[in-house]
Amino acid sequence: MAEFDIDRFIELSGAVALDDLDWATCRKIGVTDSEERILRYMGDTETHTILYMKDLLGGHSAKDPAITNFLSVWVFEELWHGRAISRLLRECGRPEEADRYTKVTKGASVREAIEMVLSQATVYLTPRFIAGHMAWGAINELTAGAAYRALENRTENPVLAELLRRIVKQERKHFAFYYTQAKKRLEGDPKAQKLTSFILRNFWTVVGSGVGGWDNLSFIAASLFSDENGKIPLREAEATINELPGLEWFHLLTQQVDQLAKKHIKEHGPVPAWGKALPTAHVPEPAIA
Repeated sequence: MAEFDIDRFIELSGAVALDDLDWATCRKIGVTDSEERILRYMGDTETHTILYMKDLLGGHSAKDPAITNFLSVWVFEELWHGRAISRLLRECGRPEEADRYTKVTKGASVREAIEMVLSQATVYLTPRFIAGHMAWGAINELTAGAAYRALENRTENPVLAELLRRIVKQERKHFAFYYTQAKKRLEGDPKAQKLTSFILRNFWTVVGSGVGGWDNLSFIAASLFSDENGKIPLREAEATINELPGLEWFHLLTQQVDQLAKKHIKEHGPVPAWGKALPTAHVPEPAIA
């Protein structure tokens, strides 16, 4: 992978475009209950990205201008992914409650609180922690992209599909930064490789599980990744991560998603078949006071 051009990335950054989308068609077709549940999880994860950034941007990470510049843009674009998803759901008559952000934040897991303390301590102790942060970010961006593409391939709503394509395009740029940074910091540094492997083996879980909830995550796993075709993008993502020095062992993504899918099917039975959505009444965007 070529060197990441941070200046070019910043120049081309911005909120995902929405004004040219065909909202009338979007409202006419609507979204299914399954799509709403999946999109709500995705939107909550994107909107709460800043919670993850504040735990990691300190110590040695804060001294690197490429990282601070990237994260400043990254958190903005991720926020707008969440807002775009909320806009689409609102257009389809499925608005979120006014205090959803607060509710989701309060529901963050104890595990995440422990990880926050550990990450804040480690980021000051050693610059090698950055390699783990970058590898973690690369995995999460690939995972999110795989989920967006899986939903894009299943939806009957062309406007939703187009929005997901636009989000994936930005997620790919985010991945490129994380991946090139991880590779640069892992190459020729066995200690960084061991630390990164320790962090991933002991703390990494599928992105969004803390704010989105394990029940919703297992539903997504069963809905999008329970058959062999669905697992292909996950295996491709892992194969990419396996190319990073010291991470040839990484198969946690397929393992965790497979376990979650099986758990959901065992407890709730097969997920509903993907059918056509029923259009619902459009809910206007709230006015700004």
